[in-house]
Amino acid sequence: MFKYFLYVFLVLISIQNILAQAVLTKAQAVQITLENNYDIKVAKNNIAIAENNTSRELNGYLPTVNANAGLNSRLGGGSQKLFSGQENSTSNAFNWGGNAAVRGDFTLIDRTRDISVKQLEELVGLQDLQLQQIIENNLLAVFNNYYEVARLTQNSAVQEQTIELSKQRLQRATYQYDYGQGIRLDVLNAEVDIQRDSINLLNLKNQLANAKRNLNVAMGRAVGTRVDVDTTVNYQTNLVLENLIEQAKKHNVLIRLLNKNLDIAALDFDIIESTKKPTLSANASYNFNYSNNASGSFIDVSNSRGLSAGLTLGWNLYDGGRRKLQKENAKLNVENQLVQKEQIAQQLERDVINAWENYQNALFILRAEQQNLATNQLNFERTEEQFKVGQVTSVEFRQAQLNLLNAATNLNTAKFDAKIIEINLLQLSGRLMKGVK
Repeated sequence: MFKYFLYVFLVLISIQNILAQAVLTKAQAVQITLENNYDIKVAKNNIAIAENNTSRELNGYLPTVNANAGLNSRLGGGSQKLFSGQENSTSNAFNWGGNAAVRGDFTLIDRTRDISVKQLEELVGLQDLQLQQIIENNLLAVFNNYYEVARLTQNSAVQEQTIELSKQRLQRATYQYDYGQGIRLDVLNAEVDIQRDSINLLNLKNQLANAKRNLNVAMGRAVGTRVDVDTTVNYQTNLVLENLIEQAKKHNVLIRLLNKNLDIAALDFDIIESTKKPTLSANASYNFNYSNNASGSFIDVSNSRGLSAGLTLGWNLYDGGRRKLQKENAKLNVENQLVQKEQIAQQLERDVINAWENYQNALFILRAEQQNLATNQLNFERTEEQFKVGQVTSVEFRQAQLNLLNAATNLNTAKFDAKIIEINLLQLSGRLMKGVK
């Protein structure tokens, strides 16, 4: 018998360990999202494309070699009259020939090309920031779904406890009725309340299943992957409003994107100026030509072959005023981006302050709900004791039970609402990864 109980105990411990390992932590959710999320995968591919666009191969830094060959034929006639008076004529004559050439070209100096490559390199940095923006947006979605799963998990647990209390109430009402100390109405009310509690639990489990599927999709996993989350919540204790505003103006991804666009726009001026510089290119080719003419032609057979090389200097001395207008447009573009940056900075400050006040309000509500739960817990315990000795009615006991249920679910809502607001506050200040704690 002892061995049997020992075996059961070990099995239960093993199951508990497996379930503990199956809990998805917030850090794991972030890692899975970074690896599997579809939007992030596409953004990473876009960065690879942008990096390829900066290569020497795509920007004309390496020579190009082309080869071509051809055959031609002609059927017809012609005549020639020479100064000596001699005449040659042919009719229905067939002539044919061929040619082949290999040519290499190499751009030696092109300032516009050099500046354009620098701008393409800045675009890689822009793609990096866009990737960060996509990561932040997707992590916000993951955290929202993660904490929704946590909230519904705890609400389901509270509802299950409520059903157990309702079953105990039904059992007590049934005993009292069987022994003539109660009425049939109390039994019926208890049965109705159990049915209502069971329906509420069924609805919660359905919502929880939907929330888990939403979480899997947000992470980029298979929809049906089993997932259980950590329901504990830790809050940041070192947040200061002034620091958050300062960090937002430096590290928020929108501000950083605008700064990068300003760097890219500044290179537009250099590109315009570079068009004033000359370009130098070299070329070399080997050519072969052959022709075979009909009998009676002035030339029977001819061929030519040889190597040629050359340098080409190009210099745009006057472009009809195009560069002047391009500079004006580039200047206006920079001014627009500076105005937009100032606007975004003001909106960010407003959003941080609003989120901060919402966060403080959420923390206050959390503390109030904690106190409310403690009060309702104490009230329920006293009501339960009085119910057992017949000093309160079944209806009064049910009301105390519902008050406790509402207090517990309200606390869960307050707890996770405060965390979501905190994560949004961290995202505004460029510190989203701190929300993993």
